[in-house]
Amino acid sequence: IAAAAIGLAPSSHANPFSAQFQSPSGDITCNLVNAPPQDTHSLVTNFVQCDIVNQTWVPPRPPPGGRADATTTVVLRRGQLPIVGYSPGALAATEPAYYDQPLSAGAITCSPEQSAMRCTDASTGHFFRVSRESYELG
Repeated sequence: IAAAAIGLAPSSHANPFSAQFQSPSGDITCNLVNAPPQDTHSLVTNFVQCDIVNQTWVPPRPPPGGRADATTTVVLRRGQLPIVGYSPGALAATEPAYYDQPLSAGAITCSPEQSAMRCTDASTGHFFRVSRESYELG
């Protein structure tokens, strides 16, 4: 299986690079960010955020007060446990990810399935798998 690596364009300043993509079903949109680990002055870290629309599972806590329209999201930051939370709206990714092409940025790799997304932090082994029907954190 080939992996599509997200890298940094050569420049005098190392800036984070991100890629937005969606599951083939269109129910999950993700933003995968590669931040250079040597950049100790930046607040940006290597992470992935996946927003889920039309899910049938109930999030572990309700949306913030007055935000019934908030979108359920799962976030995995390099070196940390994944969390389920909310974002103000779904990401606007238009490019579908393909089953045979995992996407990688730094330590994080996302592997798309027909109606799910699995993202793993190779530095810790932490992961999430999310679909319309369920989610799993590890």
